[in-house]
Amino acid sequence: MVLQVLKTALAPPAWRILAGSWRMQPKLDPADIPAPVIFACLHRDILPAIRFVQPVRPSLLVSNSPDGDILVRTLGRGNFSFVRGSTGSGGERALVGLRRELEGGRSIGIAVDGPKGPFGEVQDGVLHLARLTGVSILPLRVQPASAWILRTWDRTVVPRPGTQVRMAMAPALPCDRSATQEELAAMKAELARFFAQEEVGA
Repeated sequence: MVLQVLKTALAPPAWRILAGSWRMQPKLDPADIPAPVIFACLHRDILPAIRFVQPVRPSLLVSNSPDGDILVRTLGRGNFSFVRGSTGSGGERALVGLRRELEGGRSIGIAVDGPKGPFGEVQDGVLHLARLTGVSILPLRVQPASAWILRTWDRTVVPRPGTQVRMAMAPALPCDRSATQEELAAMKAELARFFAQEEVGA
């Protein structure tokens, strides 16, 4: 309980100082995202990825856990909106919320192997959402010059203060509402190849 209170109090100022010091390359211009997209990353990359997409003011999928509460408080509703839940088992409400955001013209952000893994394994939720809405998936991978790798299930990447953080972006993957299971499987394999290309070093 005490630890959670401390995390709640310290996370917002720590985020402002740390994330504000990162040198993002490239910097995302909202004009480069003329239509809603599904920003997709691994759970390990979620912190720098959030910093990268902030100019677009997307809606983020955040778990219903206490740590999810801290994340919402830390990021603030001035820069993002939030859909709570997951796209995994029992995540129908979250999918409805994300679909509503996309159809309302707002991009969204998803960790494709979240909220609990297995690490690096692309879950079906992002593909299901793309087919429901016909919105393209824009995969992101983080390549910081220097970072701490936390001993968590997702090997959370925390770029060190002042470091350069390069974002690798794959071409957006279009998905038609009439996509077949075979086409979705091919998309899933392409996402898996992109996210498996490089491990982040400490």
